[in-house]
Amino acid sequence: MSIFKSLGAHTSANTALLMRNLYFVRAAFALVWALGVFSLIKMPALVPFLLILYPAFDAGSSFYDAYVHRASKNTLAQTTNGAISFLTVLAVLVVISMGVPAILRVFGIWAILTGGIEFVTAIRRWKELRGQAVLVFGGAVSVLAGSFFIASAGQPTAGLSSLAGYALMGSWQFLVSALRLIKQGRQNT
Repeated sequence: MSIFKSLGAHTSANTALLMRNLYFVRAAFALVWALGVFSLIKMPALVPFLLILYPAFDAGSSFYDAYVHRASKNTLAQTTNGAISFLTVLAVLVVISMGVPAILRVFGIWAILTGGIEFVTAIRRWKELRGQAVLVFGGAVSVLAGSFFIASAGQPTAGLSSLAGYALMGSWQFLVSALRLIKQGRQNT
């Protein structure tokens, strides 16, 4: 019997397993992305690819999250987050040639909007999954980081390394959330 068949009768256990896996993938992606930005910052030809890839991956992750939670019929936050991330891809494509300040502003707006959604969604999921405390914190940090990106965009020292730091924070947050879901799964069995 496959793990999915054995969990089929336990929707919340199946959801927790799928979310744990998604959190691990998101943690790994954010870590690799941040390392890529740090290492490619001196190779400007490759940086636009990374700047487009991050919100595109976030859009895909959000739509997958909505798919995982489709049974609850309450996926507005995830689909909205996915749509905002997709629009961010388009915005990055538009401003990529305008320089770092424009890119920081786009990422700032994106971080504020998606961080707010993450914060609210994690609070709503608290009873079902319980491994959401770090995501509540992460949503709040995203709003603050987005505000910082916008405020620092006009500074002469503004650079893309702050985006890599933000991704590293996201990697940590998703890793801790995945580990908390593992702990919760062990406690439930």
